[in-house]
Amino acid sequence: MGLRDRLRSAAYDAMTNSDGSPAGARRASQAASLLASTAADHSTVAAAAIAGLGAVAVAAEGALSNYVYPPGDYASFTE
Repeated sequence: MGLRDRLRSAAYDAMTNSDGSPAGARRASQAASLLASTAADHSTVAAAAIAGLGAVAVAAEGALSNYVYPPGDYASFTE
């Protein structure tokens, strides 16, 4: 296996869960949450800006990904 194949495999493993579903949004939101929590100790404006970047990352993955989530019983607000 060449270096390019190893890099591709590592990038794919970092961007997906073990079942093949995308994990970029979850990881980006976790990182933004951690940074926002740390920044909240210093400035609420910085915390809001970092949390906003996390939301942008989640929206970007949804817009750029062609992954369709499988049907299932998801949590909802309906009764």
